[in-house]
Amino acid sequence: MRLTVLEARGWLEMYYLSRVRKVLKVPPNMMYEGRSLKEVALELLRKDFVEGLEGRNDEDLGIILSVDNLEILSQGIIVPGDPRIYVEVEFDVLSYKPLLNEVVRGKVIDVKNFGLFVNIGPVEGLVHKTQIMDEPVKYDPSRNAFIGVKTNRIVELGDVVRARVVQISTKSGWVKVGLTMRQPFLGKEDWIEAEKAKVAES
Repeated sequence: MRLTVLEARGWLEMYYLSRVRKVLKVPPNMMYEGRSLKEVALELLRKDFVEGLEGRNDEDLGIILSVDNLEILSQGIIVPGDPRIYVEVEFDVLSYKPLLNEVVRGKVIDVKNFGLFVNIGPVEGLVHKTQIMDEPVKYDPSRNAFIGVKTNRIVELGDVVRARVVQISTKSGWVKVGLTMRQPFLGKEDWIEAEKAKVAES
């Protein structure tokens, strides 16, 4: 993606708002539909950045969620032999970029025999069964749950959990996030409250 990131600032946890500059290639047929250049440019940006990259990772920006606040910097130039119009624009990009060791909160949306899938915004993170609790767990397919062998703690479909990002992979162009709930003050809310009570007692 040929673009220039002029400014990027963290907004909320792993969400970023960036100001980006890019040269758009506008097909000539789009300029004969009675719309303004700004309308056409915004449609192209949303199609290329949001629809075309939905769920995928951009090397500079992360997962692009939306584009807005478009500004046309030039009325465009025409290159001999090329019917397209080249227009330089600036715009805001809202994106999501997971960070290692960040603590996230999400809902368990799927349970498999190898682990939990947790929704953390626009992506799903995987908590492998070895990272669910600080003890062995057994999988119960009848209730879509994992149960701690020693404590009988249960985490199941629909539970809200707190986890830490321990692995991020973008090699395939898609973001894959590995999570753990084994560290202190992670997991389900009642687990965390029980740990807090133990700390307060000691």
